Amino acid sequence: MSFDRKTLADFLENEMNLDLGDVSDDDALFSTGLLDSFGMVELMTFIESSANVRLNPADVTLENLDSISRILGFVGRASA
Repeated sequence: MSFDRKTLADFLENEMNLDLGDVSDDDALFSTGLLDSFGMVELMTFIESSANVRLNPADVTLENLDSISRILGFVGRASA
């Protein structure tokens, strides 16, 4: 499975019950409370399985995972 915006958006909508109609790619997901710490764990598991990227503890930051754009950028860098 390729990891792209659609894959991530489908996960966020279907598994995390996030309405992306009100969320832009640059909107903060965690620091605004749209997703919580349980959501972070689910997102990390999804990224590792779907993008075939291993997340290290140092990777789990708001700079890498707090928006759709940041997640896609992080996965792109980690996959390179």
